[in-house]
Amino acid sequence: MPSDASARFVMSMFSKHYRQVPLSMPDRFARREFGFMFFDRTFVMRHLSFPTRASLKNYLVEQVPSHAYYSCAYYEKPDAPTMAEKKWLGADLIFDLDADHVEGTKGLPYEKMLERVKVEVVRLIDEFLLGDLGFDGDSLKVAFSGGRGYHVHINDPRVMRLSSHERREVVDYVTGTDLDIDWVFPSTAFETRKFKERVGTEYRRTMPRLTDGGWRRRMRRGIDDLLSELEALDEGEAIRRISESLSASGKETGERTIEGLYSDLFRGAAGKRGVDRMRAEDTFEVFSQKRYGDAFLRLVEMRVKGRMKGETDEPVTSDIKRLIRLPSSLHGKTGFQVIPMKRDDLDAFDPFVSAVPCAFGDEEVAVECPKPVEVRLRDRAFSLEGGRNLVPQYVAVHLLCRKLAALDSH
Repeated sequence: MPSDASARFVMSMFSKHYRQVPLSMPDRFARREFGFMFFDRTFVMRHLSFPTRASLKNYLVEQVPSHAYYSCAYYEKPDAPTMAEKKWLGADLIFDLDADHVEGTKGLPYEKMLERVKVEVVRLIDEFLLGDLGFDGDSLKVAFSGGRGYHVHINDPRVMRLSSHERREVVDYVTGTDLDIDWVFPSTAFETRKFKERVGTEYRRTMPRLTDGGWRRRMRRGIDDLLSELEALDEGEAIRRISESLSASGKETGERTIEGLYSDLFRGAAGKRGVDRMRAEDTFEVFSQKRYGDAFLRLVEMRVKGRMKGETDEPVTSDIKRLIRLPSSLHGKTGFQVIPMKRDDLDAFDPFVSAVPCAFGDEEVAVECPKPVEVRLRDRAFSLEGGRNLVPQYVAVHLLCRKLAALDSH
């Protein structure tokens, strides 16, 4: 046992949780590798397997890991000491999304950060996994990681044998990596002219349509949203926002380009403006000069693509031997439980209520806070002063794990 009183208390509470919780086991768990980190040891224990639920439960109760993981991969011999000896059989497709991979989370309080991450997880699932990629809802499982985000598991025979490279291609699709703007707006020949022995062909770009599939439809939706956003602004503000997105070699040239772009899109008689024609005719040919059309393409690439892409941690998805957090286990840096759920459960899920382990009771514990702390757990708000505070067990574990307090040993 560690000499630190805070760590001993947290370990005793984690052990209590593992004695009481009915473990939610991953599919074909006997083919999985397991790994653990600990409060009282500096090394990582891995290359373990468990033939039964009871054997895993006994390990968790007796060894009390701070973090528990299992492999996304299935092996012939999951407890073999080397990867070659394990004999890889396949792997689930895993998407990991936490605050490190979501724009706009930096500097947010923990609760607001998790709200922002959940918005992106819902987009990832609904628009890409169940939407564009067509996975079945029955093969998809979601898990709150217990920390800073969510994991999405695809357990489908069609993806089990995908290589790392093929999984990376899936990530590239979701994130729009290397999206070819010329593919989104393909050029088609519309006029051929012959002068003496020379033949010249003029091309025009085609606007993506809402009836298109995949990224073309996605980009068209984003373009419509961008146009509506700019249309709602006064001209000066719209031009200012466009200016922020477009970089020009010279200020005067840039200003003229932006003003020309705005004029071609938004000025004119109602129903005949460039923005009206774009929507009604699915046309890109609304610009008086080519450079204005090129400027609009740059604006789309900078503003629209970024808004429409999905987020995920590429190394996790492409790794065919990755260890991922075990459902029902506890996160050693928060004291929260890793909660598995279906997509329909996600909207109403609140980690500050549902991820607080039931084993942690209301008995009061004295903790020492180095500075004031505010936290909401189980729909109760706690405003703690710097110094000694009495809090319920479940609050104490959360504060100790996050290093926001220490056990008061007096």
